[in-house]
Amino acid sequence: MQKSYVIKRILYTVLIFFVVLTLNFFIPRIGVEDPAERYYPPQGNMSDDAYEAVKELTRKQYGFDVSTAEQYIRYVSDLFHGDLDTSFKSGSPKVADLIFERIPWTLVLSLSTMLIGAILGISFGAFAAWRRGRWPDLILMNASTFTTALPSFFIALILVLYMGFEWEWFPAYTDPNMVAGFDWSWEAIGRVFYNAALPIFSMAIGSIVSYAQTTRNSVIAVSGEDFILTARAKGLSNSTVLYKHTLRNAVLPIVTSLGMSVSGLIGGAVVIEQIFNWNGMGTLFLEANNTNDYPLMMGIMLFLSTFALVANLVTDLCYSLLDPRVTVGDKR
Repeated sequence: MQKSYVIKRILYTVLIFFVVLTLNFFIPRIGVEDPAERYYPPQGNMSDDAYEAVKELTRKQYGFDVSTAEQYIRYVSDLFHGDLDTSFKSGSPKVADLIFERIPWTLVLSLSTMLIGAILGISFGAFAAWRRGRWPDLILMNASTFTTALPSFFIALILVLYMGFEWEWFPAYTDPNMVAGFDWSWEAIGRVFYNAALPIFSMAIGSIVSYAQTTRNSVIAVSGEDFILTARAKGLSNSTVLYKHTLRNAVLPIVTSLGMSVSGLIGGAVVIEQIFNWNGMGTLFLEANNTNDYPLMMGIMLFLSTFALVANLVTDLCYSLLDPRVTVGDKR
């Protein structure tokens, strides 16, 4: 791996991070004259002067008593000290505490979906490419058309209707006591995955087909190369040629799919979490948006963006390891 490539990618990621950081601060404030307005108490019998004093105290409490530029400088300074600010929720909890409280529950859905999709999708995609034009390939082509036409949230609604309400195989909505009663016992873990079955299934269908389609196309593109023909001429078995030689050299597009999946691990299940009432990051962000909780919204968006940037950086570095020809700004 070239050091210059690594340095350039890291510097580029840092630059994008600061752009995201700036946009993350200013976008929620666009078109809002007074961000603290919704937190003013009713005027009641207070005089106008007394009410203005209360409003000023409220602005000071939430940090809106200084100019936007000063708020931005304070925000960046606090961020580099590891402080994502304080939420406007009752009790003024720390934004970081709220985020890290919800991350594990989102990862239950996202990691499970990614692992199921990658394992089953890559395996079936390679098999479909090997049996090109036959029933596995035809199934994959039809499934790809199906999942393209039907988004995951529509599939989720169908699963809720039949598996949740009609047949009652799995809970249609998450058990509200699941989070509070979790204690790392086998019973609690089993209850989590029992409640997570439908959300995972609804997301995994599209994930499996996506990985399978990417793998199939990549394997077919590689299968006509000279080294594959040489391996066949040596008398190697079809499975050895497919999984040891062809799939190994078709891995770059698959790495891209994995990188995209990792970058969307935290924020990719917002709608699914809402449908199943799953207490993850997506639900937390919608709560923050509905209550104009600026610190919480900014904290979540910055966390998601940083996670995606790091995932993309790791993907690029993996590319340079798998294919040394990959460079920045050079022709291949």
